Amino acid sequence: MDGNWWIRAGTSAAFLLASIVYLVWTFGGWSTADEIQAWEARKAQLEASVEVAQPEDKAGAQRTLDDHLAKAPLEADGSGGGTHPDALTRAPGWAKFFPARKISLGLDLQGGIDLELQVDLRKALEAAADRASTDLPNILKDEGGIVATGKRMDESANIALFVPEDKESEARSILQENTFVYVYLGKRYVDDKEALVYTFDDTYGDNLKATALQQAVETIRNRIDKFGVTEPLILTKGEDRITVQLPGLDDPQRAIDLVGKTAQLEFRMLYKESEWSQARVAAVVDEAIAAASLGSNYSDEQLARALAGKVPDEAEVLHKKEFDEIAMVHVRREPYLVAKKVDMTGDHVDYASVSRDQFNVPYVRMEMDDTGAGIFGKLSGDNVGKRMAIVLDGNVNSAPVFQERIPNGVASITMGDADSARTFQQANDLVIVLRAGALPAPIEILHNRTVGKTLGDDSIRAGSYSAAAAALLVLIFMLVYYRASGLVADLAVGLNVLFLLAILAGFGATLTLPGIAGIILTIGMAVDGNVIIFERVREEVLTGKSVRASIGAGYDKATWTILDANITTFITAAVLFSYGSGPIKGFAVTLMIGILTSVFTSLVVTRLIFDYLTHGRGVKNISIGLPPSAA
Repeated sequence: MDGNWWIRAGTSAAFLLASIVYLVWTFGGWSTADEIQAWEARKAQLEASVEVAQPEDKAGAQRTLDDHLAKAPLEADGSGGGTHPDALTRAPGWAKFFPARKISLGLDLQGGIDLELQVDLRKALEAAADRASTDLPNILKDEGGIVATGKRMDESANIALFVPEDKESEARSILQENTFVYVYLGKRYVDDKEALVYTFDDTYGDNLKATALQQAVETIRNRIDKFGVTEPLILTKGEDRITVQLPGLDDPQRAIDLVGKTAQLEFRMLYKESEWSQARVAAVVDEAIAAASLGSNYSDEQLARALAGKVPDEAEVLHKKEFDEIAMVHVRREPYLVAKKVDMTGDHVDYASVSRDQFNVPYVRMEMDDTGAGIFGKLSGDNVGKRMAIVLDGNVNSAPVFQERIPNGVASITMGDADSARTFQQANDLVIVLRAGALPAPIEILHNRTVGKTLGDDSIRAGSYSAAAAALLVLIFMLVYYRASGLVADLAVGLNVLFLLAILAGFGATLTLPGIAGIILTIGMAVDGNVIIFERVREEVLTGKSVRASIGAGYDKATWTILDANITTFITAAVLFSYGSGPIKGFAVTLMIGILTSVFTSLVVTRLIFDYLTHGRGVKNISIGLPPSAA
């Protein structure tokens, strides 16, 4: 054996052991703690829905709850739990010694709804330009006493400023000194009058579009979280699109209504803070939870019932909730006792943005319409020193203190921390919430795709049969054509599939129907490298070289050919992943992983086996399907 045999042996053994470890939960078919917790949370929400449902809706709500209870977790031995074929299964105690990672199924295999949304970011820029057409003349008047008018130019985000001809140079100087996000485009005729034309610079325009996109994501995420869909996937795609996947939901109109509904933004005062401190509210909430035995997965409705009689009738407890990127759910943080009276809604918020004070510390600047300015002026004047809750869909995002009366409809909300990346992120998050009440960028549903559970089961069955048939035909061909060497290649194919599935499980990847197609293609590619190697070895044997020398020369000559072919295919798969949509990405992921594992099994695993046979066991002849004359 050459000096690298121990590296090949150690790497192959490590990969094999890791693959077995990471596939234990997948082949065991057990449900993870997160899946069971999500089921419990959904159960609590459905139970609350049944209790608060109107008489005409109660039967339907109960059926939904019964369907969910049919998937109650079974014990590891299959006893207890629900009767549904897809019921969750609790893992046995010894399973905790293995990573709780497994391959999950995509919508096309488990059923659900896939929506692709497009956010009209052009409208967001136009809305910002409408505001700028008022702001810029105000700056000219305040800074230079220049009377000017402005308007947004039709079908664009450009702003036309109509300035007296003798003041144009002065106006441009004032705007250059006092604004930093506008670019002067020159003079043009607009409405038969000469105007100075400005537009947003690229950085600010990109920031406006990014904020509008995140605002749409936040609105959709709040709605879906309130609805209780298990493991939703909400991702931005490109510059202006959002992908929403709702597994287990089979009513497309219900999903469309869900994501298209506008968020409810409210401004409400905290209730009698002198009597109800934050500590007292938290203690009352904890006592109510314990008394009602709510556990950790209670719904907002259950908490409200548990608190009945424990808090004043004119107030309610709402939480500050933060989105957990790992668990993909909103997590309750601080509880607040908030007055039920809504002092102002988000309909009166014209605009919100992140600004910086003279010390470069970020804060939120909120602008209201005339009605909102009047409401906010009185509200702030009557409650100086008190806190107001900013509530989005029942979640308290922030509770700032009124430092003084705010008479002009422009409020500054400080974050309370020094300048930092975290402070800026908090300010940006609050801006998204303040602007979520009325989206400046309309959302259009480009397509919706619904997959029923029966079709998903049929897809799994068809995919499994296809993969099994493809693998069987390939294995038989290799065994017949290359004899004993074909058996080595077949072993490599099996390990290749094992390694591929283990990597998918290790990353918690989602397997889709195109992904199964990628696995089937990988099976063919796995033997492709072995075919190249075996043909090279055959050529070397026919020249009269010994078995050891033929194997060494065959692998040396085949290595770069195999690498070249697989690298080009990998690049193609990477391009598909970068520019493709959901199903294409699933195919590309499995193909890229399959390329890596097939190269490893072809060049490392099979070489290790041949080295063991020829060096360790002293085999002098190789069965590689040589013509009778050469045998």
